Order: sequence, then C-alpha cells, then structure tokens
Amino acid sequence: MVGKKKAPAAQNIKFSNFSGRVSYKPLTLQNPKALNRFYTSFLFASGNPADNNTLAAEVAEKGSERKSPALEAQMRAEELLFVNDKISVSNVYPNPASEYAELDFTISTGLRDAKLTFYNVLGSQVLQEFTLNRNDRKLRVNTKDLPTGLYFYQLSVDGKKVATKKMLVRHQQ
Repeated sequence: MVGKKKAPAAQNIKFSNFSGRVSYKPLTLQNPKALNRFYTSFLFASGNPADNNTLAAEVAEKGSERKSPALEAQMRAEELLFVNDKISVSNVYPNPASEYAELDFTISTGLRDAKLTFYNVLGSQVLQEFTLNRNDRKLRVNTKDLPTGLYFYQLSVDGKKVATKKMLVRHQQ
C-alpha cells in the first residue's frame, strides 16, 4: 500500500525563559541564501524599524520556482561589485579562478577613470593596475601565473576606493 505524505502540522513550542508561544513548522529550504540574508539582517538590524532593509523572501513551490521582482533585483545586485549612475561593475568570475578571471562593466560619460587593482593577503599589489576603458565591456585578467591562494581586488573610481572583494585562485594539478 502506498501512503501519501502528510503535510507537516504547525506545533506550538513553549520555551522556559520566554513568556509567549512560538509557532513551529518544519521547513525545507529551496534556497538557503534567503535564510542567510534573513538572519544577517536580523542580527545586524538597527533599533529603528524604518532603518532596516526589507527582506524579499523567495517562495518555491514543489516542482516550480517563483521569484519576486524584488528578489531578482537583489540577486542581480549581489552579482555586482559596484554600481552608481556613472559605472556598473560585476564581480570577478569564475571565482575560484584558474587560468583567468573576467568582469563585466559599463561606463557612462562623466567618469574620469576607473581602475581595478589586485592584492595578496599581505596587501602587496600582485598584478599591474587595470584601467577600465569606456569603449570596452569586459576585462579579462590572467591568473595562471598567480600562486594558488586568496587575493583581493579593489575598484577605484575617480581616485576613490569604492569597493573591495575577495578572489580565490585555485589551479588544477
């Protein structure tokens, strides 16, 4: 006899040091990033609710995924190193890199210069400084000569350091 799975029922849990009741329902995660963002926003939230960012939650039904426009915009924003009205720069990919790493960018008029610099964990510059050219859309960085390890890449726009992220270089042996 084949039985159907019964949907988990909500349960009430009583904590010894908590005066209220908490409703608990087992949860299967389709996207753990949403949960990580929730707890990060919960832990680092300010006391003023107006200051807190609204978390867009993803609801995934079994067999099909639906994403809200706010979540899709947030996911696109996570792929970007930096964006403003003059420049948009993606994160380096693939990360970890082996032979090369690339990033996409668009530059509008009114921007004097944009540069990308790579550093090792000791803060020493490991590659030449790359100038992002307004006429190009992609920068390809050769990483095959870098030893396996952790590196930082930093974006400078008009002489100001605006963003720094990590890049892992891992060579296949």
